[in-house]
Amino acid sequence: MPDAFGKVFMAHHRGKQAKYIIERDDGLVDELDGKDYFMEYEEWPQHERDALTWAKGRVLDVGCGAGRVALWFQERGHEVVGIDLSLLAVEVSRERGVGDCREMDARRLDFPEGRFDTVIMFGNNLGIAGGFEETRIMLEGFHRVTCEDGVIIASTRAPLTTDNPVHLAYHEQNMKRGRPPGLVRIRVGFQGEFDDWFELLMVEEEELVRLLEPTGWALERIYWSEGSNYTAILTKKS
Repeated sequence: MPDAFGKVFMAHHRGKQAKYIIERDDGLVDELDGKDYFMEYEEWPQHERDALTWAKGRVLDVGCGAGRVALWFQERGHEVVGIDLSLLAVEVSRERGVGDCREMDARRLDFPEGRFDTVIMFGNNLGIAGGFEETRIMLEGFHRVTCEDGVIIASTRAPLTTDNPVHLAYHEQNMKRGRPPGLVRIRVGFQGEFDDWFELLMVEEEELVRLLEPTGWALERIYWSEGSNYTAILTKKS
């Protein structure tokens, strides 16, 4: 299995060039820099920093990448476990000092019931499972491994909050095909190597409320910052 994304993290960790691309299935290509996954707290998006006031206790960092979030919690005395599908991401996080980091799929969690108090999903990771049904299954898994008053702190993007005609056309095409407007099919490329295509879900606030209905979670609050990016606070239904 390719691990282009993990190689991005490792390249920057080793002091090398870490420019990579994200390609969408309509041909749109964005060039990004792996250094963003190593940002210090002061550089994090405002909506992420504001939402951290809800964090407590034992933390599960989902899609931990290079470990920026796990390290922040660890330095503040929290028990934290980072998980990522990328073996190289796990290796980088460990080398940077994350004490407990594991290669694991967020859709197939290998933890006992009630293990965590907080689940963190930064970097648009709310949608990493793909479509609505896949995301619901993932959220039900988080419900199982969190305590009675557990909380999810998850970031995403409101896809229709844009005036970019290319994005709007993509979202419109999704809706015509019966897909959520913000369900994008993308892949990561680095130095000529590409990961497999995968689906990432971005949702408007109203969509998120509908998405959560059967999962045991409810939308408690939203923190907005630049543009269409936001972090949602999800709490367990009573």
